[in-house]
Amino acid sequence: MILDDMAQLNSENHIGHNIIQASKTIQHAFDLELRNNVGITMAQWRAINALATQTGITQREISDKLGLDSSSLIPLVDRLESKKLVIRMPDHNDRRINRLYLTKRAEALLGQMHSCAHLFKRHLTEGINKDQLKITRLVLERINQNLETHYALNSEIRKMVVESQIANLNSKTRAT
Repeated sequence: MILDDMAQLNSENHIGHNIIQASKTIQHAFDLELRNNVGITMAQWRAINALATQTGITQREISDKLGLDSSSLIPLVDRLESKKLVIRMPDHNDRRINRLYLTKRAEALLGQMHSCAHLFKRHLTEGINKDQLKITRLVLERINQNLETHYALNSEIRKMVVESQIANLNSKTRAT
């Protein structure tokens, strides 16, 4: 009986396994789409999007927004800077703080980035009708609520964990 229960939990049909696999596949495929069509990674896309909505934020603020620690953010900003997509500028009041700004080159990519994201979304949801997508969203939201309630998690912590996992996946993808 216990072995049956363990086999059931380890089964590839377990909902948690399916969610994790789908998440990894989505992240990897979107990263490939961005690399092939825009020449940036998903992590770079996330940083550029964050700066597009709030320009001149500090490295610490973008780190918090993306759920990255400074050891992951600094190489990301270095790569963006080497591609001439971001510039660092010292804060006027505190020279220890760097503020990040998009370059004209990055701003010119925003339309292409968003077109790429829309095309990817179409591929992602192909053959799935609106009702099925709505049910999927509701089920995933309920799973999150169940876990947040049971384990006393709040959505901000969950968001940071998910973003951290995405960043780790991106760094592994770049390493290969």
